[in-house]
Amino acid sequence: MKKFIFANIIIVACITLSAAVTAAVVYEYHRLDTVMPAGVVTALLGLWGGELLIIALRQIFGSDVMRKPPEDRPSI
Repeated sequence: MKKFIFANIIIVACITLSAAVTAAVVYEYHRLDTVMPAGVVTALLGLWGGELLIIALRQIFGSDVMRKPPEDRPSI
């Protein structure tokens, strides 16, 4: 049980950090009134793609899939 709570805390921390980095970068380019280079946009999209990968792996290998109770099927 503690492993799953720890995994959830890590996922929330990663998403929070990614949101903070994204907000800081977008704000800085907006403040300087310059266009964001393609490399910066690619890096931000890669960051969020990594977050989605972490969440997907959590769903695949976590308790959400492995410990689902069997559905009750009515007998015919």
